[in-house]
Amino acid sequence: MKPRTVAVAAGFVLVVAFPWLPFVEPSQVINANLAGEYAIVAISLVILTGWVGQISLAHGAFVGIGAFTTGILARNFGIPFPANLPIVMVVSAGVAALLGVIALRVRGLYLAVATLIFAWMADAWLFTSTWLVGSGGASSIQNKVIGREAAIPSFDFSNKRTFYLVVLATLIATVSIARNLRESKTGRAFFAVRGSEMAAVSLGIDLTRYKLLAFALSGGLAGVAGNLLMTDLRTATPVAFQFTVSLFYLSIVVVGGLTSVGGAIAASVLFAGLNEVFFRVTALNGWLDFVTVGLLLLVLLVYPGGLGALGAAARDQIGRLSGGVSERVRAWRTSRRTPGDVGDEGDSTQATSGAPELAEIEVEPLAEEPGDGLGVFSRFRTLIQDRRVRQPERRVLELPDLETLGTSGIPEPEPLDWREISIDHFKLPKSRAAREPVLNAEHITVQFGGLTAVDDVSLEVREHEIVGLIGPNGAGKTTMFNAIAGLNEPTSGRVQIFGTDATELPVHRRAQMGVGRTFQLIQLFPQLTVFENLLVATHGHNPTGVLRHLLMTPAAVDEERASRLLVHKVIELVGLEEISDQSVTGLPFGLLRQVELARALVTQSPLLMLDEPASGLDNAETDEFAHLLRFLRAETGVTILLIEHDVRMVTSISDYIYVINRGQLLAEGQPASIQRNPTVVAAYLGQSLDSQPKAALAHA
Repeated sequence: MKPRTVAVAAGFVLVVAFPWLPFVEPSQVINANLAGEYAIVAISLVILTGWVGQISLAHGAFVGIGAFTTGILARNFGIPFPANLPIVMVVSAGVAALLGVIALRVRGLYLAVATLIFAWMADAWLFTSTWLVGSGGASSIQNKVIGREAAIPSFDFSNKRTFYLVVLATLIATVSIARNLRESKTGRAFFAVRGSEMAAVSLGIDLTRYKLLAFALSGGLAGVAGNLLMTDLRTATPVAFQFTVSLFYLSIVVVGGLTSVGGAIAASVLFAGLNEVFFRVTALNGWLDFVTVGLLLLVLLVYPGGLGALGAAARDQIGRLSGGVSERVRAWRTSRRTPGDVGDEGDSTQATSGAPELAEIEVEPLAEEPGDGLGVFSRFRTLIQDRRVRQPERRVLELPDLETLGTSGIPEPEPLDWREISIDHFKLPKSRAAREPVLNAEHITVQFGGLTAVDDVSLEVREHEIVGLIGPNGAGKTTMFNAIAGLNEPTSGRVQIFGTDATELPVHRRAQMGVGRTFQLIQLFPQLTVFENLLVATHGHNPTGVLRHLLMTPAAVDEERASRLLVHKVIELVGLEEISDQSVTGLPFGLLRQVELARALVTQSPLLMLDEPASGLDNAETDEFAHLLRFLRAETGVTILLIEHDVRMVTSISDYIYVINRGQLLAEGQPASIQRNPTVVAAYLGQSLDSQPKAALAHA
């Protein structure tokens, strides 16, 4: 057995044996149970606030709803623990989802205020209602022993040491669910919603559904904590769930690190441990709140990553120290070698170069990990969608393997670089009418109040074309793009995609039809690596539901493996292998443009809409990017509609060009005719063609 496995097993045995160790006192067991309950609430907040970015100040209310619902089920219906646990979870999840519906139209500070108002209403009205709490101002339940006393099996949940095992098992299940969720399609959708809602919806992610799902999951877990709290204490009072309690739970998450499940557990243990310390040291009575606030300020001002970042920081530091020691030891050993030593023939480092160092071993991230949950949740999709729309037919672009792109079709010994592959073999039919239409935008008008941003503009994109959309700054190009993609609702006009009327379809439905895009301002997800950013784009290919993701079923494993293989193919195709495991934060601008294009390719959309893909690039990078677009078109057959201010680039790669000025269509035609068009030259340069060199527009 590996040393790490032995250590984990020993730690688990120690934790399970903790309540029965002779020196453990009852108050310590009570606070250990409290730490587990804190941790479950904290993990629920990590999912909602840390992963999805939805700030909640109502989790104290969700815990209270779980506790008081447990009391009603036990007293009025005779349903004891643990039979009442799933019912409580469903009730709390439903209440949280209802709050999510109300909060869908607000975000940021306004969302926090909305959830705080709900917590205040629960404190002031809901938890004072006799139908929920009871006539005595407190809800109580009787303890019931499962099984017969002195028999096996028998569980007395009034015994704190026995209930510790229940809390521990529930916490382990919660951590497992959170872990599964984080590495699944649903977890990536959560992070995408937090990183950029615009990019998320353009990748086929239904914002309404996933926000409501996050509220429901988070509220359900908070309800579970309330159920455990009520079963543990057997009494719940409204004062225990005042709206200020929600701030306490949020402070635990902040101290632990907003996105870290491990940090949430560590902070929960810390706060519960403080209860034990302040209970035993009488001189500290009354200072607990001050210490809590001090910890929160310390994290916010000094270490924003929280406790969750300490582990990674410690590993990095140990790695640097061990690496430095290893180098010094290796240098010392090399300096002491004599010509007769083994490994000295030809190369003094030959003896140590056979095995790679730990830092050089590449580990495939989660490629073989178990996956997802049961597709039963898909039956209830319409309950959490903003409106029911028939799923249109999805078009999928087949991506080639880079090593088979040689002219002979025989795989190369090593994968080729796309810069080395000739694309001279690709030829479009001479007649534009011979190509199938992919996009028709007819008489599009977009008005914002009294401002007409796009005025009766029509354009058409046909199969395998690269079509340019150009015009001066403020001409309405991006507004036109957004009207096609669904981000802007046209005042009038019609959009047809692959022959289907998509005018009334929401953005994520159009994306699911086979429309991918990039943005003028790069919209990558900063919390994710390059590989994970691309993995988000497989959302539309993965049919598994959230229950599969929670339970990690074999079907989800297969889908996850297929998604990762697709991402690897695109990374190899575009040439991003060296940065695939790096965070997108801090990467050079040119690489970020390639990553965003690669993410659009992962969607396998036959139509790509690129909004100023060469902006911010120098001439050499622009030429390389233009060649990449031509290569992708030649080898995949993708159709491209792009906005670009670099006229030299757009005229060099486009098959057809539309020109917009002041919201109106100014001209359309072949690149050569556009370059000679006097109205286009005047729109760009403010002068007539006669006063400019003939190639003036090409260099504008």
